[in-house]
Amino acid sequence: MDLKRLFLIFILIFATSCAGTGTKTIPNINIDNKNVASLFFYRTGGYIAGGVLAGIEVNGEEIARLGTNEYTQYTVNGNYSVHVFGAGINGFGMGSGRITGQGKKGAKHYYLIGVDAGLFTTSFTINEVTETTFKQLR
Repeated sequence: MDLKRLFLIFILIFATSCAGTGTKTIPNINIDNKNVASLFFYRTGGYIAGGVLAGIEVNGEEIARLGTNEYTQYTVNGNYSVHVFGAGINGFGMGSGRITGQGKKGAKHYYLIGVDAGLFTTSFTINEVTETTFKQLR
């Protein structure tokens, strides 16, 4: 009986570690908010690290866990720091990426989250892209 319970707990933990909080729906980037800066994030698809969720923290607050080909958005006032890391059990040992910026009122910033695969290490990367590039990712 104890072995069955242990197996069930393991399966539940493993299954929930793959569930992202992002959306496959492209966010509406045409909305203008003059009081805050808008941050838009997109995680690319791919085989490498495809089962690892990309956790996103803005100013130390976790805002999302993105699976492959998922989007999220967030608003900030003033300077901000973004940290992308491997989330969940599958993210153990995954490297992380960081980027900082200045959120001016009414500004929009677009970020692409990818994976840098090396011979012995794999880590998430985050790069700011133009609005045109972000729109082409659809």
